[in-house]
Amino acid sequence: MHAVRRLVVLRAGLGLLLAVEAVLVAAAVRHTYDERNVLVFEAAALVVFVVAVLALARAALSRWVVLAFGAVLQLIAIQRPPVDSDDDFRYLWDGKVQLAGVDPYRYPPSSPALGHLRDNYLFPSGACAHYPLPSGACTRINLPTVHTIYPPVAEGVFTLIRIVSFGRGDQFPLQVAAALGALVVAWLLSRQGRSVWAVALWAWCPVTAIELSNNAHIDWLAVLLGVLSLSACAKGRLGTAGMLLGAAFATKLYPGVLGSAMLKRRRWPVLAGSAVATVVVVYLPHVVAVGTSVVGYLPTYLNQGGYGNGHQYRLLALVLPTTARTPAAVVIVIAAVAWALLRSDPDHPERSALIVMGVSILVVTPTLPWYTLLLLALAALAERPEWLGVIAAPTIEYLLVGAEKVSLDAATSWCYLAGLAILLGGTALRRGRPAGTAGAALTRCS
Repeated sequence: MHAVRRLVVLRAGLGLLLAVEAVLVAAAVRHTYDERNVLVFEAAALVVFVVAVLALARAALSRWVVLAFGAVLQLIAIQRPPVDSDDDFRYLWDGKVQLAGVDPYRYPPSSPALGHLRDNYLFPSGACAHYPLPSGACTRINLPTVHTIYPPVAEGVFTLIRIVSFGRGDQFPLQVAAALGALVVAWLLSRQGRSVWAVALWAWCPVTAIELSNNAHIDWLAVLLGVLSLSACAKGRLGTAGMLLGAAFATKLYPGVLGSAMLKRRRWPVLAGSAVATVVVVYLPHVVAVGTSVVGYLPTYLNQGGYGNGHQYRLLALVLPTTARTPAAVVIVIAAVAWALLRSDPDHPERSALIVMGVSILVVTPTLPWYTLLLLALAALAERPEWLGVIAAPTIEYLLVGAEKVSLDAATSWCYLAGLAILLGGTALRRGRPAGTAGAALTRCS
């Protein structure tokens, strides 16, 4: 009787925590481009989320309840326009350009050659409250004078979403697609034998709801393809795994690091060959059409982000001079990839994928929250909650800087340092406990 009463109380408390998180997420997405308020509500939601996951580990809820609350968060987030990102306007524009028969890598949005495609939504008239163009016009599209940065698979999905939504020109179809993608990832996690709390790491995380359903980042597709690739590899379908990995790379590039966790296989040339072939197939039409312009804004983006001169590597900046940071970053990432190639466990490819992705994030310390969503999915797959500090680091940093609470350098360094401390402490705590009830691992990938 005491155990039953305790379980009832625990579930009631968990229900209250989830209600509080839902309210906090709803409050966060109501403050569009107001980082001060978003910081307060999203940070509070992250704390409540962690406590809720800890409670879930003892509450014995079914996976359907976990998935249902994940869907509730997505529905809440989708009710409002993107709260702190305007990348979706580029998605809308690139889809429209392609449906007009123009290669998306040929012209920037500011080009007069695309003037006939401009509409009042993306190019509002009157006083400019967004991004001015050299011609004197105004646009909602950020960086309007540069070519698109998004790889071909992402570009194809932008167009597909516009077709499926019958040419609707606002953000809502993009938000719907991202919400559905997030829910499919949660469902895949639940289908692969993960513990319910591990599924909740992805499904209940406020970063998932806000960066996908609300901000509509195309990273939902990169995460989905990455998870599907690992799943296909686990089932021995290496050709399929390679195609999915290649498609993930051609969506946002960074999922390419997952390959190092899957190549220690007897038939690894099948996986590698299908991945390379997929990348070639999706890039080739654009290379034929526009040549080297297919790389878009990427080189400039990396340069301005400080990756070439060593400025962006904020953790390395704490211990190394500027000139040594880029070489050190390259060596560390290569070492992580080599470790995965040599030591990856065929029974648990998600674990080595998590290490390689996590080390890469800690080295390059990205300042955009959506770049750690793949790391979040891998932490759920591998049942490693200690990575949550690293996952949340760019979210807190992004909002702190937007709210003008601290400089970018200081925010990035301290947030990632805190994330690293949580990771090390959590890892020590986990290793100090006896083997628990971790979810069933992915089956052998051979």
